[in-house]
Amino acid sequence: MKFVLSSDRSCDIYCGEMTARGIEYISQVFTIDEVPHVDDFDKDEDYKGFYDQIRAGKMPTTSQINIAEHEEFFEKLLNKYDCDIVHLTLSSGLSSTYESACKAAENINEKYGKQRVYVADSLGATVVQRIVVDEAERLRDADVSAADAVKMLADFSSHVHVWFMTTDLMHLKRGGRVSGASAVIGTALNIKPILVINKTGGLSVVQKKIGVSKGMGYMADMFKKYNADCTTKARVYIPSADSDYAEQMKQKILEIRPDCEVVIGWVGPVIGAHTGAGMVGVCFLSDKPREV
Repeated sequence: MKFVLSSDRSCDIYCGEMTARGIEYISQVFTIDEVPHVDDFDKDEDYKGFYDQIRAGKMPTTSQINIAEHEEFFEKLLNKYDCDIVHLTLSSGLSSTYESACKAAENINEKYGKQRVYVADSLGATVVQRIVVDEAERLRDADVSAADAVKMLADFSSHVHVWFMTTDLMHLKRGGRVSGASAVIGTALNIKPILVINKTGGLSVVQKKIGVSKGMGYMADMFKKYNADCTTKARVYIPSADSDYAEQMKQKILEIRPDCEVVIGWVGPVIGAHTGAGMVGVCFLSDKPREV
């Protein structure tokens, strides 16, 4: 093994699974009613409980992992493994966590007089980041060097696509992400915004559909456009914030690509705090890079 693989918990892989796969992790913290909670979710009930609180009107907030926390984490790994580190982060377009990790890595590398810590921007979150973690694990197990792995992951990340639909505009209003008028009118008209994580890792609204059915239809069309003829028959994820529509979305994808494994994956608290309950989408690897 030429490097140890680590990630922040935005990848939404169960903690126990990460440990079993030899992937180290650092957890983000979310706060509900001024009480901080560590994202150490390891079972379905943890995620369901989180979304039950949102449905009850709670408004979670999240915070980034700072430089000092990253430094402490990297030092611990170097002492444990004494080999290079490839660390994957939440998208730089969504959070300053990547920037903090890079600064911490710079400090550590300066201390050791050589590069020991390599930080890779996943250009995503939740199941998007999970797909990048899976690829990083493959590179680790193939004895690719840390420097080469990070270069390869930079290209790989740009080929992971996601479309998702938010269903709770009032949660977005409570969080200050849409105006009160927009939330009320949008809810009354049954408008469902469709978003992507774009080529720079930020968020872009690409469509606004009337009703869940049309929203899922649009996302299925995007999957067909970017994956139907893809030579890579990789796992496809349905990101779900405890959505009632995840199974329907899964079936739409299987109708297009019955040869693919389609898995419903949890959207954890780092992203779920912002989207609210009910969000659903489709995420997959494509031969084509992101265009938006």
